[in-house]
Amino acid sequence: MMNVFFRTCRFLAFCLACAALISARAADFKPAQPFLDSAKNVINAHGGNVIFHEGIYYLYGEEKEKGLSEKTHADAGIRCYASKDLVVWHDFGPMLSLTKTDPLSDLAFDCNQDRPKVVYNEKTKTFVMFFKLYLRGMGTNVGFVGVATSPSPAGPFKYSHKFVAGNSPNGTGDFCIFKDTDGTLYHMTVRKPDKAFVAAKMRPDYLLPEGEYKVCKGITFKTEAPCVFKKDGKYYMLASGSTGWAPNAARSFVSDNIFGEWKSLGNPCEGVNPLNGLGPEKTFGGQSSSIIKVEGKDNAYIAAFDINRPEHPYDSGYIWLPIEFKDDGSFKVLWRDEWDMSVFDKK
Repeated sequence: MMNVFFRTCRFLAFCLACAALISARAADFKPAQPFLDSAKNVINAHGGNVIFHEGIYYLYGEEKEKGLSEKTHADAGIRCYASKDLVVWHDFGPMLSLTKTDPLSDLAFDCNQDRPKVVYNEKTKTFVMFFKLYLRGMGTNVGFVGVATSPSPAGPFKYSHKFVAGNSPNGTGDFCIFKDTDGTLYHMTVRKPDKAFVAAKMRPDYLLPEGEYKVCKGITFKTEAPCVFKKDGKYYMLASGSTGWAPNAARSFVSDNIFGEWKSLGNPCEGVNPLNGLGPEKTFGGQSSSIIKVEGKDNAYIAAFDINRPEHPYDSGYIWLPIEFKDDGSFKVLWRDEWDMSVFDKK
């Protein structure tokens, strides 16, 4: 009960802080520049995913330890931030932490816990978190999917289990969790070691795959960092190639069916990031992490990218840009030095 009390107090304080800050500033995004929370601290939620629940946006991402590199292991767990407008973010703290006292735990400190995704299951009234899990001492030989649950979007989440996906003993790499309009959940991922892109329907409780994984027809070989959204009955995907930490050209696809045939729409990025001189050939220096739907506006989506800095992951940056839809059914992500939500009002 005490834990619930403190979380309720923290939520009320968050609402008051948001109200004050919203009235004091313009709702601007400045891609690739420092992304700060309401306390003016750098947001520490890499490879992030955003959900919307009861009027609040929740951002879940990898928490990185300051001063450590990916070589020395910088993962500290998964952290959450909350916002009422996608601009002012309040730190809700750790959602799922790694342990330094139990070396046999799946969540032992030197495991990797990447690219968290959270979805809400209306039937079970449960928030389910998925993340790419590499166990300590195993390197990246086997890519598991870790699962944790919580009755609240504000956590904390309790680790439940892991599973090997993709009909392969090596599991999978980067993945997305897509919740369709009828509530059906899909796990979509690049498979190890053949790098084919596959998908499977999840059980009604969302905790495990329901059946076999199928290759998604039309998705380019070695497609990573997938992000899927649905618009006007069609499925769209934003993704990247496979070049490790180094940026590469983005990819986009469209399909009438999750399993394909998917049609390539090419590289949707246009323009140049003046802070590093990188354009479409390097996705402005970033890699896709999620697609954020802006609630209350028609056809309003934000493409979120991470700027990976493996030597200093705590300082890795973020690029959030609006998606623009073309008359031919494709979409583009145009570089903007700064922008606000009014871009979605000009359609």
